[in-house]
Order: sequence, then structure tokens, then C-alpha cells
Amino acid sequence: MERILTYGNISTIDFGNSASATIYKTEEGSSCFFGNGNETSDATISFQGESYVVPAWSVTILPDCKNEAYNTAKITTQTSMMVKKPNEAEDTPSTLKWSWRPENMDNFLLKGKGESTQTQLCDQKLVTNDQSDYLWYMTTVKFKKRDPISGKIMSLRVNSTAHVLHAFVNGKHIGNQHAENGKFNYVFEKDVKFKSGRNVIALLSITVGLANYGAFFESKPAGITGPIFITERNGDETIVKDLSAHKWSYKTGLNGFENQLFRTESMSKWSVEGVPFNRTMTWYKATFKAPLGNDPVVVDFMGLGKGTAWVNGNNIGRYWPAFISSENGCDAKCNYRGAYHAEKCLTNCGESTQRWYHVPRSFLNAE
Repeated sequence: MERILTYGNISTIDFGNSASATIYKTEEGSSCFFGNGNETSDATISFQGESYVVPAWSVTILPDCKNEAYNTAKITTQTSMMVKKPNEAEDTPSTLKWSWRPENMDNFLLKGKGESTQTQLCDQKLVTNDQSDYLWYMTTVKFKKRDPISGKIMSLRVNSTAHVLHAFVNGKHIGNQHAENGKFNYVFEKDVKFKSGRNVIALLSITVGLANYGAFFESKPAGITGPIFITERNGDETIVKDLSAHKWSYKTGLNGFENQLFRTESMSKWSVEGVPFNRTMTWYKATFKAPLGNDPVVVDFMGLGKGTAWVNGNNIGRYWPAFISSENGCDAKCNYRGAYHAEKCLTNCGESTQRWYHVPRSFLNAE
């Protein structure tokens, strides 16, 4: 159909009730598309002496304008059921032996040192330029000893559009928060005790993939859009400082990525003692023998929090099995009819978005 579609003259026929035909015609022949935009009723179209049934909300393709070759509502797919078997390689332990090391964040948490500075809060996409999921926002706040708020418990309030936000004050992790159910505007607020003199506020914004469809998807904010306030805790709330126009320092990525801790030849020191659980900003490493045979290999990430995984230096993707989808929204009577929207035909309600990750055999070492 390529030549007819690219060189043909186009004409249309309206059959009413949202049914229509589009004809592409050249001297060599013609091709037709029958469309039915009705969401509930099938259409019967009479065309050139023949009768055609076009299901609701579908398109029929007739390469010669006579014989139906394809209809979008009559698609049949081949489904393969993969059976997962345990790793039966010789001498494979039942549990993996892990080593670990912390992410080095001293330059960010204690020094507030980044790569660039702005006297405003910037959208994460503009700063990272798609180089990383991670962006540090850092600023310094100074209080004099005679300042009446010095030593008092204050509140740090961050208006955020980060998919995940971690907040640190003077090197201490004060909390984290993430967007839920697609609502990327939220307020993070925690009590903080600032000291007299210099205080470093470091905010780590994390994205978990960006929207790639819909109107103006490229303009949707990501990161920390602000405003950011330090507020008093008692009585009627009084804004003490608006940090939005402060001097902010920015750093893209994590040190572990830059130092390539995920590479097998990494010379960084790892500890096998006291492997921590539920610890933020931590790298973990283990070894295993390649499963026997040539079948596809998968790894089960259930039990992990959020992060990125590598096998022999090869990135196999982001994971976040600890994030559970909403219990509501799945409908056993899913129907293809009608316009598409993000909440249509949801599956796996109340489960992780992904648990099993494919590891290509080419990533594995034979020994």
C-alpha cells in the first residue's frame, strides 16, 4: 500500500453515525480505510456492492478496497507463559552473601558544594538535561547567636514536584516523601533545629521516568519548584525565611554513578560486616553463578526499596517494588472501546508495578 498511500488522491465518504471510509486512489489501484468512531454500536457499511461490518471504535484496512486485511478490534495475540525455575547452578547458595558501602555525600550534605549556582529554584529537567534521575538542591542559611530563633525548633517546608524527595540539614537526614498515585504536587514539612552560624540544607530530587504522551507533557514540572520556607512552630504560623530566591547550588547525579561502583573491576572498598537494611543512599553488591542452560534469566527484586540495578556492569533498569499501586481502578470488564486515558484498563491493582527483571544471557559470565 505504500505507493498508493503516498501518491494517491484522497476522498472520503460519510456513512453517518460516526462511520466513514477514506479512499486512496492512483492509476495503479486503490486502498481503503473504514472507520467507526461510535463507542457502543457496530457499523454495517455498504461499499461498491459489498457489505462490511466494522466493530465499534475500530478501523478496518482493505489494501485493494475489496478484501479486509486487518481490523483493530479483531487483533489476536500469541501469549507465552513463562515458568520461573530456581537457579540450579552447582554450589549456588540459598541466600546471597551481600557486601555494602554508603554513598559519599559529604560535599553535598556538609559543604553544599555543587557544579552550578542560581538565585532561584530550577526545574530538574533544565538542570540535568536528561543525564540523571538525581539532582541535588543545596543552600546555606546563617543565623546569628543573638538571633531570637537560634536554637529553637523550626519547620522546613518544601513545595515539591519531585517524584521522590530526600531532605538533609547539616548532614542529618530529616525525612523523605514521594508523589502518590500520579499526584506530583505535594508539601514536605519536617521540624528542624538549626544552629547558630552556618546551616546547610541539601535536598535530593529523584525522577522515576517522565511522561511521554499527552498534551504539553514536556512542560510538566519536575524537581523542586518551591516555594521553600523556614517557619516558626508555635502560635499563629509566621514565615521567618523564604528560601526560594536564595543562592542555590546544583549537582547532577550521585558520586557512585560517577565513580562507577557498579563495574565489576571497581576498586572501591566494600564491607561485608553488618549489612544494613532500610538504610537510604546505600550501595549493595552480591555474586551468583549463572543459571544452567540457555533459557531467559530473571531476577526477583521483591523486598528491595527503590534504586537502580546492574549485572556485571550492565544496567538492567530502575526498580521500586516497595511502591504499591492503588487497590482501586482495576476492572475485570475492560473494554477497548472509547478514547484512551491513563486510568483505562488498569491491571495488577495493589501490586508492585514490576517485580521480575530480565537479565540477558550476554550479561552473564559462564564461570
